[in-house]
Amino acid sequence: MLDVLVVGAGPSGSRTAWNFAKEGYKVTLIDRAEIIGEPCQCAGLITPRTFEYLGYERPILQEMDGARLWGPKDSFLEFQASETKALVIDRPDLDRSIAEKASEAGANVLHGHTYLGHEKIEGGIEAKIRNKSEKFSIQTRLLVGADGPLSRVAKNAGISGKREILTAFGADVKGYKGKDTHVDLFVGSELAPRFFGWGIPTGPDEGRIGIATTLPHKPMPFFRDYFLKGAPSKLLGGAKIINLISGLIPFGVASPSYTDNIILTGDAAGMAKPTSGGGIYSGLISADAAFEVASKALNSGDLSSVNLSEYQTLIVNRIGGELTKGSYLRKAFLSLNDDQLAEIISILDEPKVKKAIEKTGDLDYASLAAFSVLKTQPKLIKFAPHLLKPFI
Repeated sequence: MLDVLVVGAGPSGSRTAWNFAKEGYKVTLIDRAEIIGEPCQCAGLITPRTFEYLGYERPILQEMDGARLWGPKDSFLEFQASETKALVIDRPDLDRSIAEKASEAGANVLHGHTYLGHEKIEGGIEAKIRNKSEKFSIQTRLLVGADGPLSRVAKNAGISGKREILTAFGADVKGYKGKDTHVDLFVGSELAPRFFGWGIPTGPDEGRIGIATTLPHKPMPFFRDYFLKGAPSKLLGGAKIINLISGLIPFGVASPSYTDNIILTGDAAGMAKPTSGGGIYSGLISADAAFEVASKALNSGDLSSVNLSEYQTLIVNRIGGELTKGSYLRKAFLSLNDDQLAEIISILDEPKVKKAIEKTGDLDYASLAAFSVLKTQPKLIKFAPHLLKPFI
């Protein structure tokens, strides 16, 4: 019997497997993809903090120190920070690198293996697995569900809660006319209802564009329009699609994110940030918290829900507060119409407000910028008083 079976070789799953393997536990990491990280389901934008937390670096395609915001009624705003705020990376390369760390530490990494379900057995879990040639079972003391927004592990364990899920669609393009070191963001009902669109320079004459939204809207029609009209078309005239990217973004921390012999990490645990949709940094935090709690449980021989419950406390204390604040900011954003968005963008362009954003803007901790902006310009509270008052 294994000590740990991890389902899903994204950053949080591979980090979890790596943590356990380093300490000598018997670990298997499975992923349904034949090539880990493929197909890409992420815009590939992280903060420098993410590499610091990870403990090593991978190649950087671009460093971002500015942003341009395109909104309704021709509203526009440009930021220029004095330091690098984000890094553009090759996301599949990052995923594979962490899985390789797990393998080098002793984990058995199985590509092209799909988790089908599980049942409780004496002393642990029996998981049903399928690959190209056969179906078989793996017995394990601990099962880690790192299998994304629609986690089958969570569903089969009875701990999959109702939450908001966005659909994202995008592409790598040739002929992108963005501004070097600047991310382009598109907001408003005609460009990206209920979330935002993005354009990210990835190299000379190349970029990564996309949009995320929620039902009843679908991202594909808006994505097509990016090439034809509005602000995005100014950056995409004549651009050619190289590679398509799609994925799901879940909002809302799973509670509970554990049960007897099972822990969820990453997107399966709802680690995506409601303000940006990114979840790599917070997913790594959840992976480390899972290891801290579950390793003690494995050593004690007690993997009961009660003995794993500390995991929920750790993720709440370490990143849950920021995710909760992010959910308030998202609710405030969803309450705005296009006229209000245009007015807010105009206010954000005030020198003192813009300076506050450029100083405190942080993809991982958006509440810091929100606090700074609202303190600098309190009249912004009028747009969502019940939701924004906690930030001042």
